[in-house]
Amino acid sequence: MTVFRIFTLSLLVAVLTSPAHAEQMPRYNQITIQASASQQLANDQLTAHLMVQQSGRNTAKLANQVNKKMAMILEKSHAFNAIKTKTSSYTTQPIYKNGVIESWQVSQNLMLTSQDFDALAEFVGQLNELATVQSMTFSISEQAIDDIKDELTKQAISNFKNKAKMIAQQFDKADYELVNVTIDSNYYQPQAKMGRVMMLADAESAPPALAAGTDNVSVHINGTIELLSD
Repeated sequence: MTVFRIFTLSLLVAVLTSPAHAEQMPRYNQITIQASASQQLANDQLTAHLMVQQSGRNTAKLANQVNKKMAMILEKSHAFNAIKTKTSSYTTQPIYKNGVIESWQVSQNLMLTSQDFDALAEFVGQLNELATVQSMTFSISEQAIDDIKDELTKQAISNFKNKAKMIAQQFDKADYELVNVTIDSNYYQPQAKMGRVMMLADAESAPPALAAGTDNVSVHINGTIELLSD
């Protein structure tokens, strides 16, 4: 056998016995399972999306009008310490008629967030002449979610382990080994509550009637186990 062939054979043996190659070897008796834990929590946060909008031919004048209205809204918000304000999406768009620009529309969005529902409803009711309510959405605050997620994670892990033990027993196996696992914490925001809220605010110039309700916080675990014999 030549020196080259000996070197090639030695290299092949080294590759087949290396840890990296061992990790790629097929494994058997593996089962993918899921477990979760969830809890209903009261929505403790309200977010209102508003738009300040002006239409006309003079874009500079329109921008000035929008800026003034937004400044007035922000000034009014100082009387409501429990409300957080955030402006966004300043846009200028042409309005066409028969393929020709007839006028312009300048708008800016404003997001109001508070855990004081009454204060936010009262403030929104004061803004009818300055802005249009796009939506009002209830949600669970990040603090409330953080407070419960650790406990839900522990419960979900316990549920996963119990399920894995049960599966091993049903397949007449002595135990199981955890191959991989992912923990996914999900919180799904509710759909925006529009319609009724907007009609109350526009037609009656009064704070909209609100009902917070509850929402679900959940933790999901997905993992693969390998069943072990005696």
